[in-house]
Amino acid sequence: MGAVNLKGTGKGIILELDPKESFEILVKEIADKFRESKSFLGKASMGMIIRGRTLCDKEENEILDTISNNCDIDVCCVIRDDPDTDRIFASYVKQPVIVQQEEDSKPDEEQLGIDPDIIKKQADIHTGNLRSGQDLSFCKSVVILGDVKPGASVSSEGNIFVMGALRGSAHAGSTGDESAFIMALELDPLQVRIADKIAISPDSDEGPRLKMKSFMKGQTDKKTEVAYILNGHIVKDVYGAAFLRDNRFI
Repeated sequence: MGAVNLKGTGKGIILELDPKESFEILVKEIADKFRESKSFLGKASMGMIIRGRTLCDKEENEILDTISNNCDIDVCCVIRDDPDTDRIFASYVKQPVIVQQEEDSKPDEEQLGIDPDIIKKQADIHTGNLRSGQDLSFCKSVVILGDVKPGASVSSEGNIFVMGALRGSAHAGSTGDESAFIMALELDPLQVRIADKIAISPDSDEGPRLKMKSFMKGQTDKKTEVAYILNGHIVKDVYGAAFLRDNRFI
């Protein structure tokens, strides 16, 4: 096995990197691997998990550029298999789940490294978009592999992870857990609730608006975002050190 190993299932890719190899060699091997697999991968939008090596943002962007320059796939979602992420997800899903599956297909659980029994016990997984009029409720934390469209709603007694855009309504900690949170790749909800706290879109006319942490105001790049209770109010923040610190994950 070389310094770079690719695994795929459905529409997802697992990119395994040798932690001992130099980054320059890894980038070269990634280019070779994706160039060789170009015809097999085709032109598609895929999610990707990166394993084996902790990357900074600059290194991750260089890898994504290398993939883009050597094949026709669009990497729409990246999940770093790193300790900080594991602290949040580990008690809900044994390994990260990456992409929506076709309705008539099932993920290769052995390839993904997912223990189905752990998933069933610790988190619910919903595959596909939630469309206007759909209203789902869960007793455990839930991972939505898709978007929550305007007019759709999801509630959970635990946390809510949306591996897509949250543009409808979401209620985490529905039985009163104020430590619950809502995480999404794009967090632009019509309404969010955590325990008995409620906030609405900043564009709405009435009601308590979703507050953004001050340093986010000038931010233009899309990053994973999270809503949680801070000082008695629901705030919207970039997933990162501030959120982890506020919630005592670090």
